[in-house]
Amino acid sequence: MDLMQDFPEVEFIPGSYFMWSPNNRAIVYDTERLKSNSGRLALLHEIGHAHHNHRIYRYDMELIRIEMEAWDFVREQAQRYGIKVDEEHIARCIESYDYWLTKRATCPDCENFSLQKGRDEYGCFACGAVWQVNW
Repeated sequence: MDLMQDFPEVEFIPGSYFMWSPNNRAIVYDTERLKSNSGRLALLHEIGHAHHNHRIYRYDMELIRIEMEAWDFVREQAQRYGIKVDEEHIARCIESYDYWLTKRATCPDCENFSLQKGRDEYGCFACGAVWQVNW
């Protein structure tokens, strides 16, 4: 597939899921799904992470930013590779991160939405609760 050949700086590893590994500059890709438009869309999204040199994020809002950048890359490059951009799929992906972030940032004591204080810590403005989240 031309898509992989056009990015020789990235190692492509056959697998059963899609994932960008910044430490290895490698993309694991689902060999079965790659046969479909949605699979090629997912691969191009991961290439977007590589193109932007996305690293491990520190704050949850960074995750939203890097996901949006990767999807913008998809929108810019999809036509070149004959991939149909599925805006509903992209919206569902972004929505899943928004749901995840909201769940992490919601105070377990009073259900107030709060801000992240550190990589794995949140604090509530309303009740003062502090909680840890998992990576």
